[in-house]
Amino acid sequence: MTESEFKDHPAIGWLNRLANIVADFSSLMACLVLLWLVALTCVDVIGRYFFNSPVTGATELVQMSMAGIIFFSMPAMFLRDDQVVVDLFQFVRKGWFGWMMTIIISVLTVGASWIVAERVGKYAIRALEDGDETIYLQIPVYLTVMLITGLLYVSCAFAAIRGLRALFRPGRTLPDETGGTPVGD
Repeated sequence: MTESEFKDHPAIGWLNRLANIVADFSSLMACLVLLWLVALTCVDVIGRYFFNSPVTGATELVQMSMAGIIFFSMPAMFLRDDQVVVDLFQFVRKGWFGWMMTIIISVLTVGASWIVAERVGKYAIRALEDGDETIYLQIPVYLTVMLITGLLYVSCAFAAIRGLRALFRPGRTLPDETGGTPVGD
């Protein structure tokens, strides 16, 4: 059976379709936050230079928007394995050894992202208990940090889904979902 003829287990296929829908929604949200950031920057610059009246709290809004862009992008990145990879040694990502490395890296990614999500979640709870707010706009900090925590957990789940997909394809590496082909193939 060739790589193009191989089919995923039906449960993994269904889970992957659901994860792709959530990842696409998350990517769309990142795009909308980026659009908001562009509009905010334009209004702030025009107000600052032409009317001598910048947007109050623009720095806080930019910081929260940047967090939104980064963390809304993470679930799709983890699901589609879009991290930057330097392939100095091609044999490491092929065959059974590449399959084992994919499983190991998936387990490490899930573990690391879970630990980070736990730590950020604890910070969000502490910010809620302390009543932390931003300086100018008095926006509760826990709202942004809880959103980040949720997106980190979704990213962790998507890394696990990617690992499960690899686990049910023994000896085969996952296809590149970005449409690219590895150098040397």
